[in-house]
Amino acid sequence: MTTSLLDATASVRACVVVLGGTLFALEVTALREVVVFEDWTPVPLAPAHVIGVANLRGAVMPIVDAHGALGLPARHPERRLRTLVVAADGLEAAVVIDGVVALEAFGEIAEADGATPARRGLARGVVARDGRMVELLDAGRLLRALAPAGAPAAA
Repeated sequence: MTTSLLDATASVRACVVVLGGTLFALEVTALREVVVFEDWTPVPLAPAHVIGVANLRGAVMPIVDAHGALGLPARHPERRLRTLVVAADGLEAAVVIDGVVALEAFGEIAEADGATPARRGLARGVVARDGRMVELLDAGRLLRALAPAGAPAAA
């Protein structure tokens, strides 16, 4: 593992986040920003993982909870939500996170069979961090799993 984002030999640069007490990584190319939402609007009849929508500089941003899709215990939304805005495959959403751990460069991505069975379809692979394997999520697959049926793609 390397810790410099400028490492030219790195095969992936990722943001390591905590969700439900578990570390996950997402490639920085799919990330837009970290946003804390204090106000949002619930969406009537939306799936349970859709917390609501919020105004992000004039754009309507869906706020989603990935805990269920990742096989983690459900969380109770707080009034203040830390999110990671993720965009891939024409979709964009603010994914609720517990916190950001680091931005890191990783030298190698191991096969996704190191991922837990519940998350294997959402993981691109696993990366080594401090002697532990961290699941590298595929941003496109994650957003497709969280998108309500018939959701429009991002502009």
